[in-house]
Amino acid sequence: MPVTRFSTRELLYLEDTSKLFDSIDKTCQHALMEVTDPQIKSLISSINNTHKQWIQSTASLVTKSSLQ
Repeated sequence: MPVTRFSTRELLYLEDTSKLFDSIDKTCQHALMEVTDPQIKSLISSINNTHKQWIQSTASLVTKSSLQ
């Protein structure tokens, strides 16, 4: 699989996006503690897990790019 080389602007965008998803994670964690409805808890967990997967995928790309 070819490794993508990111420009400085792209890396800064990914960093900003990562910070946004960290904020979403904290908000989801707080909501999970406050919500009592099981369906809403499940929805929040699903959203949060999707965001975490995206962050891991992105971090993997950035790590591979910076090693080149």
